[in-house]
Amino acid sequence: MDKNDLFMHSELHGAAVVIVKNPTGRPVPSLTLMEAATFEMCHSPCWESKVLSQIYWVHANQVSKTPPTGMFISTGSFIIRGKRNFVSPQRLELGFTVMFCLGEESLASHIGERKPREDLDAAY
Repeated sequence: MDKNDLFMHSELHGAAVVIVKNPTGRPVPSLTLMEAATFEMCHSPCWESKVLSQIYWVHANQVSKTPPTGMFISTGSFIIRGKRNFVSPQRLELGFTVMFCLGEESLASHIGERKPREDLDAAY
């Protein structure tokens, strides 16, 4: 996890950890946060029990594997310091995507076909 990345987790025991990579350091769009939170929830005990849960995210510098003095944490655990930012995904749903790579000779035929993610973010 790099310094600009976001760490996502559910407070349910046995949930996976999701790292949202953010190499630019710009604010992460809310659509990206919602998609990552849904992915996190679907890879947690929520999937088996078919219940929704809140997911939180924090900045990379808030996550530590070193407990405060006098405290013990088990192997694979971590400590979160500071405020947690909660996201509430609305659906317990996973999808499958197929991506195509265009060759240089066909790029001109496809200019303007897709909207940037930032334009889609306004819908959430």
